[in-house]
Amino acid sequence: MRNIILVSICILYFFTGTHAQSCDCYIQNADTTFALAPMGLGTDTGGAPYYRCDNCSSLPIKIPFHFCFYGNEYDTVYINNKGSLSFIHPVFNFSSTGLPAGNDTLMLAAFWSDIDNRMVDPFSAIYYSLSPTHLIVQWSTVGYNTFDDDLYNNFQLTITNGSDPILPTGNNVAYCYWLMQWASADSSGGIGGFDGIPATVGINKGDNIHYAQIGEFNFPGSAYSGPFNPNSGVYWLINKSFIFNTCVSRDTIPPVIIHTNSCDSIVICAGDTTTFTTSFICAQKGQTATLSLSPDSLSGLTTNVTSANALYTISIRLIASLKDTGSYIIYAVATDNSYPALKDSIPYTIIIKNCDTIRDTGTGINQLSINNRQSRVYPNPNNGIFTIQATGEKQNAESNIDIYNILGEKVYSQSSITHFPLSINLSSQPVGVYFYLLKDEQGNLVGNGKFAIQ
Repeated sequence: MRNIILVSICILYFFTGTHAQSCDCYIQNADTTFALAPMGLGTDTGGAPYYRCDNCSSLPIKIPFHFCFYGNEYDTVYINNKGSLSFIHPVFNFSSTGLPAGNDTLMLAAFWSDIDNRMVDPFSAIYYSLSPTHLIVQWSTVGYNTFDDDLYNNFQLTITNGSDPILPTGNNVAYCYWLMQWASADSSGGIGGFDGIPATVGINKGDNIHYAQIGEFNFPGSAYSGPFNPNSGVYWLINKSFIFNTCVSRDTIPPVIIHTNSCDSIVICAGDTTTFTTSFICAQKGQTATLSLSPDSLSGLTTNVTSANALYTISIRLIASLKDTGSYIIYAVATDNSYPALKDSIPYTIIIKNCDTIRDTGTGINQLSINNRQSRVYPNPNNGIFTIQATGEKQNAESNIDIYNILGEKVYSQSSITHFPLSINLSSQPVGVYFYLLKDEQGNLVGNGKFAIQ
C-alpha cells in the first residue's frame, strides 16, 4: 500500500494585512493592527495604556460595517472585560444566573466568566482589530477574580458583515480558543479556578427568553456534557472554534459548526484512503439536526453520523479514485428540525492527484509541502484585481499557479512564474470566494490560500 499523502490547506481563516495564514483561528501574536480595548465604563476602569480592570467595559466602539443580530443591524459594540461583546449597553458584571441574561442584553458570550486581569502580567490585556468588514477581539492571558495569577485563558471573538471570507459563507460570528486553564473564579464560589459558578459560552437575544448556548464550564478536563449541563470541562474548548450565523429573523440560529482548528482541504493520491470529520452542535433546547454531504456525487465517499449531548458528528471516508483526478468542493451540511428548516455547512476542498505521474526517485512518492513558501493575497477582499506575494525557501524558483472558484472549476492558470509579487486580473469573474494553489516546477504544492472578489 502506498503511503497516504495529505496536505492541509487552511481555508477557514485567511487574515489579510500582516496576519499570517494559519490553521489556528486564534492569533497568538497580535500585531500592530491590534489596539488595546479602552475600558472607560464600569466600576473600575483601570487606566492607560493596558486598561487592566475587573468590572469594566469599553466605551462604545463604532464599527464600519453593519452586524446582523436576530434580524436587526448594529454598528456600535461594547467590549466587555467579562468575556463578551454587547450591542445595546455594556455588560460590566458576570452573572450567576447564566443565560438568558435579560431585556436589552444583546450579547455574544465567548466566555462569560468572572475575569479579572488586574494582575501584573505583561501579556494580560484585551485587544481588538477593526477592518472594513470584520472586528476581532482577543482576551489574552486573562486571569480570574480575585487577583489570581496562576492560571490564564486565551480566547477570541470575531464578527463580520456576513460576507468577509475569513468565515465560511453564510456565517458572521466565530469564537476561537487557544490555551484555556480556568473556569470559575474564587469570587464566584470556585477554588483554584474550578468548581464554582460555571462560565457560559453562548448567544443572548436580549428579550429575556431566547438564547443559544454552546456550553457551561466549571471543571478541569475535556469532558463535554452538552450545551445546557453545567458540568463540562474547560479543556474541551482548547483549540476549538465555533462558527455560526446570527443573521436570522426568527428566534433560532442554525446548528453551530464546531471546528477543531484543523484544516479544511485535503490533497490525496488516487488509490489512497483518508477519513475526516465535521461536528455541529444544536445550541437551542429541543433543536435536532440531520447531517449530510452536498454534493455526494464524488465516488469513493461514505459517511457515518453519530450524536450525543446535542453534538452531531459526520465522519467522511474517501477512497480516492484515478477517474476522479481533479479538484472538488463538498459541503458537510447540518439541517435542523425547525420549520422552515435552518441549515449551516462547512466546505472541504478535495484535490485528487495522479501521483504515479510525478515521483521522487528516493521514495517513489510525490512530495507535497506547504512549508516551502508563505503566500498571501492583497488586497483581500478585492474587485478581481489583486497581487499574490510569496516568500520562503523556494521563492525564486519557477512556479505555476492555478485558481479555482467555489465549485472547484479552474478559472485561471499561469506557468513559468519566476518572480513575485505577481499581479493578476480576474475582474471578469463573478463575486465569490476563490482558492489558489502554487506549485513548483515539478508540480509539487508549495503554497495556497483563498480570497474573495466583491
